[in-house]
Amino acid sequence: MCHWCSYGGADNAGTSHFEYPADSRGIRVMCSARMDQDFILEAFRRGAGMVLVSGCHPQDCHYITGQQVAAKRFDRIPRTLERMGIDPDRFRVEWISAAEGDKYARVITEMSEKLRSLDKGALRTETEAARPEIDKRLSRWRRSPAMADLIVEEEVPV
Repeated sequence: MCHWCSYGGADNAGTSHFEYPADSRGIRVMCSARMDQDFILEAFRRGAGMVLVSGCHPQDCHYITGQQVAAKRFDRIPRTLERMGIDPDRFRVEWISAAEGDKYARVITEMSEKLRSLDKGALRTETEAARPEIDKRLSRWRRSPAMADLIVEEEVPV
């Protein structure tokens, strides 16, 4: 989630006492445009049931064009996931400002409810079937000693 907007939206949701499930894990980046497709694939490889990328609205981007770069990049992800055999509905992009704590809470609630409705065994099977292709795409990171040190081989409970 974007440091300047969506992270603030998450903070706003908490300080405003909006109710939403606590079964999500947020990762803050300075700009959603800094998110590479490989980060999303790595989340699925580690067992994430769903992945949300959230950033600024187009007119609010701290880095002027970051949101447009991110939108263009993430527009291709659902097709990539589908080709790999991962349901593209397991990936979502939302533009959430720091003032939209209610929207953040709603999006997290919707995603949590959707995840609970999915068959956990089918999710694991789907992810495991896609794992060879994910590993192939991520292999460039493993060849770089500096990046390989950053990759932690840890599964995320579904």
